[in-house]
Amino acid sequence: MKISPMKWFATATLVSIAVVSAYAAQSFVNPLSAAEKVGSKVEPVTDNLKDLFVELSRRLVPSVVNIYTTQTVSSPYGNNPQAEMYRRFFENFFGEEGNEPNMQQPQHPEKATSLGTGFIIDEKEGLILTNYHVIADAEEIKVILTEAEADQEGIEAKVVGGDAEADVAVLKIKTKRKLTAAPLGDSDILQVGDWVMAVGNPFGHGHTVTHGIISAKERIIPISQFANYIQTDAPINPGNSGGPLINTAGQVIGINTAINAAAQGIGFAIPINFVKKILPELRTKGAVTRGFIGVNITEITPALAKSMRLKAGSHGVLVSEVFDGEPAAKAGIRPYDILLEINGKKTSDGRQLVNAVSALAPGTSVPVKVLRGGKEKELTLLVGKRPSRESLTKQEHGNVAPVKPKMNLSMAVENLDGDTRHELSIPAGIQGVVVSRVNSGGAAEDAGLRRGDVIVEVDQKSTPTLGAFYSVFKEPRVYLVRFRRGDGFAITSLDLSHPHKDSGETNSEEEN
Repeated sequence: MKISPMKWFATATLVSIAVVSAYAAQSFVNPLSAAEKVGSKVEPVTDNLKDLFVELSRRLVPSVVNIYTTQTVSSPYGNNPQAEMYRRFFENFFGEEGNEPNMQQPQHPEKATSLGTGFIIDEKEGLILTNYHVIADAEEIKVILTEAEADQEGIEAKVVGGDAEADVAVLKIKTKRKLTAAPLGDSDILQVGDWVMAVGNPFGHGHTVTHGIISAKERIIPISQFANYIQTDAPINPGNSGGPLINTAGQVIGINTAINAAAQGIGFAIPINFVKKILPELRTKGAVTRGFIGVNITEITPALAKSMRLKAGSHGVLVSEVFDGEPAAKAGIRPYDILLEINGKKTSDGRQLVNAVSALAPGTSVPVKVLRGGKEKELTLLVGKRPSRESLTKQEHGNVAPVKPKMNLSMAVENLDGDTRHELSIPAGIQGVVVSRVNSGGAAEDAGLRRGDVIVEVDQKSTPTLGAFYSVFKEPRVYLVRFRRGDGFAITSLDLSHPHKDSGETNSEEEN
């Protein structure tokens, strides 16, 4: 379903499209020194601002590498899970058909090249840190150390480990060349306004240095639900993905990952302290194992709290769906339970719950406290292993029989899948169904509903799935509908008390 041009892009992924269209251990995690402890300041490489970025470039650029990958594609947008993202990129920048001027449209599989950036973190082992999306589905990975002509053939790299959900990958190269590792800093002590420098391979131009400041911390963007991102205005362009964000002490404090393509000077980096937590497992196991309980959750809004007669200041998250056969179902957790605590830790919001559960080792037995019918209940849950992103998508929107409404609602709705959630920038904690069509002259149009609205409640009942949404409509009457539009929520009345002679066609205004 096409609703609006996508605004968020993983930067190296975007450049991979541009190149395609051209066709043709813990032991290696640097321990924090006394000067890098949380709450302390780091000393800049020089007190002379005029020479600061010159000195940072001299020290850090040798640690940064350009990454080129090849894969077999059947279209200019590739065949990996982010192919739809490629299509939307061209829709946004090159017109509705999604075609760059003069771009050839191959009909048969052929080799395509994409690019990104990385940086050396262990000179002895030849380990390189980058974004997962830079090397996703790559058949061949080449690393170019410098822009010298002798280095342009590149060095073959192997994937040591990768985490798609965190968007982090570790590569390994073998070379007799002397490598220089970039020191890892402490992203927790960053302050808004701190100077930073970015190094990358924008649009394949080679090692490029830009600088700016920390614009904000703890940003949530729809790429990963695990990391809270660093926002910077240091220019980051397609091809910079996987490159380092560097503090004035010459330490890496983030991995440049994404940009807001609809804006200027809004880039995002994964905090290096988050990366440090998963690096040992990526190196030794090749993947990150996370805990899983098997529920979908909804944030408790004031309207929900009122309808459920919760006390003021109540905490927790509402369970909107329990997956059959998963740990939560086996423990006796039910829809409409409010998760108050897990493993002795209070649950404040959905993101905190996801991170708390993910940190638990599969096979661990933990206590869970829920609120059910106004009474607290203690349960015991055996933590499972978090499935892959693809498996989770199938669980949430898998092979289920189509759900049909019992009456004419004068609109069509769909489950809120990952792609649509990204398009509309809907936070992970919000569950609902998205309006895909509004019929002209119908009750939904009279109620002011539009294509792209996300309906989260009907008569104060949460509607996380099509089944839950349609089950509310049992008789002809007026229903209260709570929905999200843009960054806010609104409530409207949907009058189904008498038949509407709607045209059954989409409102032309919504189609444009």
